[in-house]
Amino acid sequence: MTGFAHRMRRLFGTGTDSAPTVFETTPLRPEFAGEHLPGNRVWDGTHVTYLDEQARLRFRLQARDGLLHTADGALFDTTAASTLWSPEGGRAIFVMDAAGTLYSSPQHLLGRFHHSSFLAGGPVAAAGEIVARQGRVLLVSDHSTHYRPPRRFTRQVPLALRAQGIEAGDLPLEMRSQEP
Repeated sequence: MTGFAHRMRRLFGTGTDSAPTVFETTPLRPEFAGEHLPGNRVWDGTHVTYLDEQARLRFRLQARDGLLHTADGALFDTTAASTLWSPEGGRAIFVMDAAGTLYSSPQHLLGRFHHSSFLAGGPVAAAGEIVARQGRVLLVSDHSTHYRPPRRFTRQVPLALRAQGIEAGDLPLEMRSQEP
């Protein structure tokens, strides 16, 4: 059995392996190395916040009753969110870690808070923009300059959502990457 098939068996519970699902990850782009340090060469006069394990909990999305909820229990909704690429609103930035956990913020602040903030510059299984209304995910994109994930990483998001009991069958994936 291939590594991918093995992960899918664990993901959908068709195997007997009780190990947690592990998704493929991609690293932070090298040009952003050190961006979190004061006086870095990446951001003129600012530095990016990197969250530790405790701080990232407030950005964690949780599945309950087939819907996504924020850390405080509210239904996840990006109506009031905006990103640097979607200043008109309705989208938030997100990342997914190797275990399929999603983190999202309604604020994307140039030189201060980026995709790299959530996992402290660590590798991600997906990164981009997300659109949700009342706990239902409506769209996921791969728009992340910090990670520029190839398409295969964004395709992991619906798999992770389904594994958490969230319907993601026809979830639109907005792909900017030219890499499969």
